[in-house]
Amino acid sequence: MEAGKTVGLGFRIGTAWLLAALVALVMPFGLSAAPAGVPAEVTFTRDIAPIVQRSCENCHRPGGVAPMSLATYEDARPWARAMKTRTSIGPKAGVMPPWYVEKNIGIQKFHNDPSLSDDEIATIAKWADSGAPRGNPADMPPPKQYIDNAAWAIGAPDLIVKMKEIEVKATAPDWWGEVPSVPTGLAEDRYVAALEIKEVNDVDSHAGSGRATVGGRFVFHHMIWRTQVLDGKSDQEQDPLAIFNDEEAVNWPVHEVGRNADFFDPKSARLLKAGSSVVSDSVHLHSNGRDTRAHLEIGFKLMPKGYVPTYKRAIFGLGNGVDIDIKAMEANQQLHAYTVLQQHTKIISFEP
Repeated sequence: MEAGKTVGLGFRIGTAWLLAALVALVMPFGLSAAPAGVPAEVTFTRDIAPIVQRSCENCHRPGGVAPMSLATYEDARPWARAMKTRTSIGPKAGVMPPWYVEKNIGIQKFHNDPSLSDDEIATIAKWADSGAPRGNPADMPPPKQYIDNAAWAIGAPDLIVKMKEIEVKATAPDWWGEVPSVPTGLAEDRYVAALEIKEVNDVDSHAGSGRATVGGRFVFHHMIWRTQVLDGKSDQEQDPLAIFNDEEAVNWPVHEVGRNADFFDPKSARLLKAGSSVVSDSVHLHSNGRDTRAHLEIGFKLMPKGYVPTYKRAIFGLGNGVDIDIKAMEANQQLHAYTVLQQHTKIISFEP
């Protein structure tokens, strides 16, 4: 008898849950509710273009590193559904614009934060769902002006280090490994104000063929690198622990496709030592679908002679990425690591 009551109660609870679920599913269609910040009618020229200019165009523009431009209505219209999908899946791999900071925990104010608000994500979704209308051409904001891709965003570098040229065949598999070190040629210790890395290759900057990834223009996916005084030793003979000692080696921001120039805090510039070399044992090459010859050029903008930093830079490791155990055929695996900074600290770069 008691068992029968349990079954009956379970049925009634299940029925109530089902009705609640049905109501939840039906109500949005009946009410057509939208976030308060989303316009009743969304158009590209008035509502979408300003979002694209602020958060997308740095990569998604003619000559940019992205596979397609979104700068004009004609550019963006075929990608409306993809824009809705890719802007609404974050924060995780594949989200656009790339920004993996959790929105509900920790520091939220970052300089040059390209991430979208909930209202902006909903606005893009509504535009796509409404047939992606153009709108009034008079509402279109003026086009943004960008420096030529060949120009240096940091200005004319005081020092340029050219890495060795490589060739990546059209059908080559991805490659990870070490590349030959290259001397900087610097005769005295200097501090670096800004840094920029460019890939120079024989691909037309407006080429439309090749792989869809990174526009089919580049073959260097990323490079983890440092500058180090080798003291006559080969790269293989170096003490691997020396990379954690600023007197022996200095780590620099990881080069990645589409990375902007790095401008360092004027009170905490990084040291480039005399007689040092650019060293990398972690380069990832990715074919762009055509035979390509390419090399990287590293441009350094130096602080004035005699400059002394106010604050010391330090490397702080969080978590143990080396021993990540990724289980086969198991979704949504995560690695969490937390810490509390013990004093006021300025985070100048974060490399997951």
